[in-house]
Amino acid sequence: MPARAAPAPAKAPYEYVITPVPQLNWDGNWPAVAAALPLRGTAQQLAMQAEMVRCSFEGNAAVFTLRVPIETWRTPSNLEKLTTALSERFNHPVRVDSELGAVWYTASAEAQAYRDACQRAAEATVANDPFVNSMIRELDAWVVPGTIVPPQAGAAAAA
Repeated sequence: MPARAAPAPAKAPYEYVITPVPQLNWDGNWPAVAAALPLRGTAQQLAMQAEMVRCSFEGNAAVFTLRVPIETWRTPSNLEKLTTALSERFNHPVRVDSELGAVWYTASAEAQAYRDACQRAAEATVANDPFVNSMIRELDAWVVPGTIVPPQAGAAAAA
C-alpha cells in the first residue's frame, strides 16, 4: 500500500500581527513573553498555548485578552498565576481576561515551528553532504529513516 502524505496543517484564518505596547515598553510579541515567564504546570501551559487577542488599558491596568484552546486551563488559579507573572514582568498592574477558542500564534506553536525548521535543516545537511552521498553511491548505503536528529541548542557552544 503506498504511503499517504500527512495532511497539510490548517492555515490561520488571519494574519499574525505584533502590535507594540508603548505604555509597557513592550514590542507586543506575546509568544516571546509567554515562553520567558517563570511559570510551571498548567499555568505555564496556559501561557504557552494561549494566543493574545489584544492588550489594552483600563485605567492604570494593562488588560491582556487571551484566547485559550482548552477550558480547564482558564481556572481562576491559573489566571491569577499568569496575572502575577505578567505584573512582575512588566512592573505594572495587569488583568488577564480569557476567551475559549481556536488558537494559531502561540509560544508553543513558535517553538514547534523552530524544532521543525531545525529538523529540516539537519536533514538537508545530511542529504547534501558529499561524504554521505559518496557512501550512498559507492556502497549502496542509505540513511536510516528517523535517525537524523538536529543538534541540541547550546551543544556547539559546549564542544
